[in-house]
Amino acid sequence: MYLKNIGIKNIGPINELSIELPFDSNNKPKPILLVGQNGTGKTILLSQIVDSLYEVASETFTDVGKYENQAREYYKVSGSRNLKIGETTGYSIIKFEDTNNDTLEYFDKIGSVTLTDFQNFDSTFSLTPNNKPDNEKKFTEINDVKKSVIEKEWQNSVHIYQPAYRYEEPFWKNENFYDNEKFTEQNIYQRRLGKELEIISSIKENKSYIMDLVLDFSVNANDILGKSTWANINNIIRKIKQKENIRFGIGPRGRGNRISLVELDEQNNIKGTLLNSIDNLSLGESILLNLFVNIIRHGDTPPKITQDIKGIVIIDEIDVHLHTDLQNKVLPKLIKLFPNVQFIITTHSPLFILGMEKELGTGGIEIRNMPNGETITSERFSEFENAYKVLKDTEKFENEITSSITESHKPIVFVEGDYDIRYIKKASEFFNKNEILDKIDFIDVDGYNNLNQIWKHKTNLFNAIPQNMLLLYDCDTEVSNDEKDKISKRIIPYMNENYFDRGIENLFSEETIIKARNFKKAFIDYTPEIKKEIRGEEIIEKENYSINPNEKGNLCNWLCENGTQQDFTNFNIIFDIFEEFLEK
Repeated sequence: MYLKNIGIKNIGPINELSIELPFDSNNKPKPILLVGQNGTGKTILLSQIVDSLYEVASETFTDVGKYENQAREYYKVSGSRNLKIGETTGYSIIKFEDTNNDTLEYFDKIGSVTLTDFQNFDSTFSLTPNNKPDNEKKFTEINDVKKSVIEKEWQNSVHIYQPAYRYEEPFWKNENFYDNEKFTEQNIYQRRLGKELEIISSIKENKSYIMDLVLDFSVNANDILGKSTWANINNIIRKIKQKENIRFGIGPRGRGNRISLVELDEQNNIKGTLLNSIDNLSLGESILLNLFVNIIRHGDTPPKITQDIKGIVIIDEIDVHLHTDLQNKVLPKLIKLFPNVQFIITTHSPLFILGMEKELGTGGIEIRNMPNGETITSERFSEFENAYKVLKDTEKFENEITSSITESHKPIVFVEGDYDIRYIKKASEFFNKNEILDKIDFIDVDGYNNLNQIWKHKTNLFNAIPQNMLLLYDCDTEVSNDEKDKISKRIIPYMNENYFDRGIENLFSEETIIKARNFKKAFIDYTPEIKKEIRGEEIIEKENYSINPNEKGNLCNWLCENGTQQDFTNFNIIFDIFEEFLEK
C-alpha cells in the first residue's frame, strides 16, 4: 500500500495544499523531500499522514490502538488548536492505494466543512465530509475483504515513522538511568501486527533481530533468503562506515555485548576487530544503522532482498545528528537500496539534497516547498542560500572578490543582493540607462552587514581597491547617506505608499505587486485585513504583504520577464544616485 494523494486546508500554517505523490515510469515510488523554514508545516503534514496510518492499522489489527475507558485514543489530537490562525474549519484528506489498485481514503475534519470547501480537491478524492460542526475522522468503507488485503500487505511490508526526537542511548550510559517510560509505547504492538509504527529508539530490538538472524541460518545452512537478509544488514553497516571489508561479528556468551564489527581479508576471513561493540558507533552512525535495519526487520516477513521490500517510511528531519559525509554520501546510498519503499522525508540539509540528486538523479526525487507544497528544484531551496551566506563570510571569499575587482578600473557599486543587480539592469533597458551601467561594475556582497564592514574598514577590500566605491543600501537599512575618503554611502529612498516595507522590492507599486500576486500567490505572503477591538474601540489592521523568502528569486524572474516600464518607474531614483556618484 502506497500513499497517493494528500489534501490539507487551514491546518497549522498550511492554507491550502494538494500533493500527488511521485512515482517513476515503472510505478516505483520516488522519495519526496519536504523542505522549508521552521514553522512552515513540514512536521504537521507528516503528523496527518502518521495519524492516518494509525487509523488504518487500528481498523485492521487488534494490537495497535490504545484504549481509555473502552474508547480508542487517536494518535493525533484534533480540534481548533490545529487550525490556521483566524480560521474556524479545516481538514486533511489522504488517499492510499493497495496492490489491487483499490483506494482507501482517510478524512480528518475540524468544524463544519461543506462540499463547497471541498471542491478544490473534488477531482482527486471521492470521500466527502458531513456538514456537522464537530471533529470527525472517517474512512471509505473497510470491509472484511479490504481488511484481509491490508492485513497481508502490512504484515509483509514496512510502515514506519521516525520522528525528529528519535534517539539511541550511548554505550557509556548506566542502564539504571535509562528513561524506560520513554520507549514503552512500542511494546503494546505484540499481538497481531507485531510491529511498532512510531520508532524512537530500537537498538535493543535490532540487537535481538541480528542475533536471531545468525541463529536462523546457523540452524539451516541452506536458508538462502536468511543469508540474503544477513547480507542486507552487513551492506548497510559497510555503507555507513564506508568500508567494504567489514561485517557484523558475533561473540560467545558471557563477554558483554556480543555484536561487534570485524574486518575481513581478501578471502573473507576475519583478520581483526574494528569495533568491540556496535554500541561504540557514533550517535549519527547508530541512528542510521537502526533506521535502515528497522526497514529490513519490518519488511523481511518473509525474508527478501532490500530491492523487494515495500512500504512507507516517514522520517522527520532526517539530517538530525548526522555528519556532513553521512548526509551527503551515505544516506542517499542507503535510501537507494530500497527502490520500492516510499520515503517521505523532511530536511533542512542542502548537502543531503545534493547527495540525493547525485545518487538518484534530479528526476529520481521530488522536492516540495512548504507551506504551499510547490515542486521546486534544489537551487530554489532556501537553505542553499543560507549555507552560501555562511561560506561567503570567509577570508577565501573576500580574497576572491578582491582579486576579481582589482582587475577592473571602473568605479565599484556594492549592493546587498544579486536580485538588486538584476532589477537595476532590467530597469536600465526600459529607461535607456545602459550607458550609465557601462561605466560601473556591480558587486553583490550579500547583506548590509558586509556593506558596513567595508564602510568601517573591517575588510581588506578597502585597501585593495584603488577606485571609488558606492555602497548602495536597501530602503529598510538604519543608516544615513555619508561620505568617507573614496567611499560613498547611499540609501534607496523608502516608498511609503508601496506594499513591501523592505528590500529593493519596495520600489514596486501596489498595482505591480497585485499583478504578481494574481499571477501566482506563492510569491507573496499575504495577511488579510483584520478587525479587532482594543479597549472598546474597533481597530482595523490593513492588508499586509511580504515576500515569501523562498520565492524572492521566482518573483525576480517573473518581474524581469513580464514587468513593464511602468512597473519599474521608481528605479529612476537609483539612476539618479549613480549619476551623482559618477560626477563625483
